[in-house]
Amino acid sequence: MKIAILGAGAMGSLYGGLLSQKNEVYLIDIWQEHVEQINKNGLVIQTAKEEKTYRPQAVTSAAQAGPADLVIIFVKSVHTDTALAQSRELFAEHTIALTLQNGYGNDEDILPYVQAANLLIGTTASGATVLQAGKVFQAGIGPTNIGTRDNRASENIAKIVRLFNDCGIESYVSDNIMEAVWTKLMVNVGINAVTALLDVRNGFLAESTAAYEVAEALVKEGTAVAKAEGYELNAAEIAEKYYIHGAKVVGQNRSSMLQDVDKKRKTEIEKINGAIVRIGKKHNIATPYNELIVKLINAKEDTYSLQ
Repeated sequence: MKIAILGAGAMGSLYGGLLSQKNEVYLIDIWQEHVEQINKNGLVIQTAKEEKTYRPQAVTSAAQAGPADLVIIFVKSVHTDTALAQSRELFAEHTIALTLQNGYGNDEDILPYVQAANLLIGTTASGATVLQAGKVFQAGIGPTNIGTRDNRASENIAKIVRLFNDCGIESYVSDNIMEAVWTKLMVNVGINAVTALLDVRNGFLAESTAAYEVAEALVKEGTAVAKAEGYELNAAEIAEKYYIHGAKVVGQNRSSMLQDVDKKRKTEIEKINGAIVRIGKKHNIATPYNELIVKLINAKEDTYSLQ
């Protein structure tokens, strides 16, 4: 299958590398050095046990890749519309689009560019960090769940799940993917901004009572908003599962938001904690912790010009 990965950061590179074992894969990213390094020496994926080199093709524009059978969208959620508007060459009538992005509402941004029947939504529990151009660290591997906006059965889902599993990416068909999206959103709501502000790896939440309590407070607000949207999630269970036990799997990972702050880039805060604030207002639910954390990350972004 011809696969285009739109956004070859840590996660895009990880998936692109693994999928390139049995598919024609194009990594599309504006980071010229990363693209050149991959084309020259291959993409290195490092784990705690080993390093392997993979051979996807890397390009800086969609026009260089052309129409794909599958487009996996990994760009930062705040850049989705712009990235897709500049990548129309990837989409033919048959093209399947799959978002594995963080945040909430990415499907709405993608719909104008793909047939509704060909839009898939997914979540991943894997973690990765960019070490240098052409090299990423796979901090942990977790399941990928894939479904559709309206939970209907789709041959496309089964086909992509088989393709992923064939390349060593543990994947499942989901009959309620939006609940999975909300659960993943809760994980990011508690981890990303806290680790970005403290400049710590994910596992710090399991080591610091204060950090854990802040994360749990953010998630409690988030689950209240999720309930108003029709999704019953347990804040204490999510915090325990992902911030304590999850630290054993991806505790060494630097969250995507922390990686953005490291590189002085715009973060996804508006699509993560900002989504909780926005949807909370729709239901008249107070979200003071999330409102504060959004402002703190916005202020952090304001400091970029001072450094």
